[in-house]
Amino acid sequence: MIVVQRVLTEWTKRSRGAPGAVRRNAVPEAFPLPPAVVFHQVTAYEKDDFTPASTADDIIPVRSGIRLSHSPDGHLTVTSATDVWCRCVMVFPRRPERVVLDLPPGTWGRWRLNFRLWEEDSDWRYQKWVLNIADLPGPAPTGLFLATPPIQRDDLVQLTTPTRSRQENRIR
Repeated sequence: MIVVQRVLTEWTKRSRGAPGAVRRNAVPEAFPLPPAVVFHQVTAYEKDDFTPASTADDIIPVRSGIRLSHSPDGHLTVTSATDVWCRCVMVFPRRPERVVLDLPPGTWGRWRLNFRLWEEDSDWRYQKWVLNIADLPGPAPTGLFLATPPIQRDDLVQLTTPTRSRQENRIR
């Protein structure tokens, strides 16, 4: 059974520094799963003071930000689907579609990414996505994603210089 949890946090420049950034950064990267769910989305918006709200579905929506497929060896291949991130005029940084996780059967992983969005007649908005994805032989335990992920990909970038990852910025 494939289970996806997306935790989406969105803010504007008002929450780039304290005290907004403190509340924004306090949003967990995983939440307990509702029973028998396939897609669980948790959103935390600045306009709601970063109070998490969740929805659950029995299908993975097309606009989930990922494409899933099983490889011949049984691994779940998770590919980024950059065409569905936003219907905005601009998204920074631009990222190519690529495999972001390769999950052996019975495992799960976490992919973290962030970006800036701009629409005409609006200010920049910022988003952080955390996607927790499992490929299990049966139903997912409620607390599955609350543990440390066995496989993780971190594509968080410094949003003021969106061409480098945070790790690359620390090296310089």
